[in-house]
Amino acid sequence: METLRRNIRDLDFTTFGVLLLLAVCGTVAVDAASSGPHHIGVPSHIMTKQIGYEVFGWLMMFAATLFDYRLLRRVRWWVYGASILGLLAVFGATPVNGAHSWINLGVTTFQPSELAKVTMILLIAAFMAGVDESEVPDYRLRSVWPIAPMFVVPFALTFKEPALGQALVMLAIVMTMYTVFAKKSHFIVVMFVVVVVVVGFTVLATMFPVQSTDFINNVLVKHHILKSYQSDRITTWLDPNWDTNNTGYNVHMAQITIGSGEVFGQGFLNGIGSKGGWVPNQWTDYIYSAVGEEFGFVGSAVLILLFLVLIYRLIKVARSAGDRFGMYIVIGIIGMFSFQVFENIGMDMYLSPSTGIALPFITYGGTSLVIDYIAVGVALSVGLRRRKMRFDNAL
Repeated sequence: METLRRNIRDLDFTTFGVLLLLAVCGTVAVDAASSGPHHIGVPSHIMTKQIGYEVFGWLMMFAATLFDYRLLRRVRWWVYGASILGLLAVFGATPVNGAHSWINLGVTTFQPSELAKVTMILLIAAFMAGVDESEVPDYRLRSVWPIAPMFVVPFALTFKEPALGQALVMLAIVMTMYTVFAKKSHFIVVMFVVVVVVVGFTVLATMFPVQSTDFINNVLVKHHILKSYQSDRITTWLDPNWDTNNTGYNVHMAQITIGSGEVFGQGFLNGIGSKGGWVPNQWTDYIYSAVGEEFGFVGSAVLILLFLVLIYRLIKVARSAGDRFGMYIVIGIIGMFSFQVFENIGMDMYLSPSTGIALPFITYGGTSLVIDYIAVGVALSVGLRRRKMRFDNAL
């Protein structure tokens, strides 16, 4: 009984409260984005399914919280291998909108790339913890090279689906974890190369949009590195006036819809753009536009604030983790959520290219929602056991 009371006392109720508010925001946003009479392609019984996903996600989160995350270190290769098999299995499934990203389970669909992000975090976290815990830690690149294939395998399979957004999330996860893991000198070298490439591409694309477009189409698309629609999305982001194939219609309408909300919004279920179905797939990729239109700048700011609080609470868990394995797990989860929030909201406002990334806890969808809750549950498991770990270490 005393142990139960102590565990309850150590639970992060602030995080639970934030997640509850995000769940309410997500349910309301999905309802707003799918209830209009002119929506095309809205899944049947969408609200019933979303509420069901929420309930199941919370149950899985509580189970993950109570589960001792340290046991995941023993089975990391098994769960990682299972996720890789899932990524391979999608190529035998029927494509949806031209992408081999989902496996039809009958009652619902499953997206293996969502699971692969978390299992990749577990595998890399275990490796990094092993290096830190060795008698003579060796952080040289020639010694930590196994991180590369651990990342490249799921990244390449996800990119091949094609699911560029999910692949970029994996890249963001690895970069976040490596930022904490690497020694200062190695980190400076790696980040210098990354910054030079990103800044160089941005400057060249801004100064020479026509030449950049030609490079994307004649090199990246021609050699099957990018799909034509992915190229069009990047080109439209670089030059919004280019849009000759109407590829930027979704983003244009999302941006207009957000702006129409002004300060306080048009009111729940009163958004003209949302009710009229002017933003295609608004309940998935462009869900933030529904929030912006119906609840305005104030409602959008509150949503972003909730995400900031969630990230802050996860950072506190990472800082107080009782072991390196738990710390790196939470760091990877922080990188995953942070990038997805920035990218999803950013693409609705032309701050980043449209890549089809879900907004955590808000976007409609079973796999992404449940996996997000499980990820938070694992992080809470790390926080719940930090006191016991410190006691064990003291002995």
